[in-house]
Amino acid sequence: MKIEKVLSVFNVLSQESRLKIFRILVEHSSSGITPTEISKILNDMPRNTLSFHLSLMAQADLCKTLKKGKQIIYKPNCGTIKTTAQFLLKDCCEGSCEC
Repeated sequence: MKIEKVLSVFNVLSQESRLKIFRILVEHSSSGITPTEISKILNDMPRNTLSFHLSLMAQADLCKTLKKGKQIIYKPNCGTIKTTAQFLLKDCCEGSCEC
């Protein structure tokens, strides 16, 4: 993983609302979640604000979308987080990260 990609992930997740949104996506990872449902969980976050955050998260490859009819379902891209963690721990304990 390139350092620019890691920086992008951290940049996106360093904002409180986006970190909360990512946690919501993770909590609903098996079935996915709509923006309307996310907004309700976040005390009716305005749609344009939520759309902005989800767009940045998608650009950083932190979420993916599925279309179900007219609905858009969001799911986390856990692979990006796993790859980021592997990048951070690559040289830990000579590659075995046992600490």
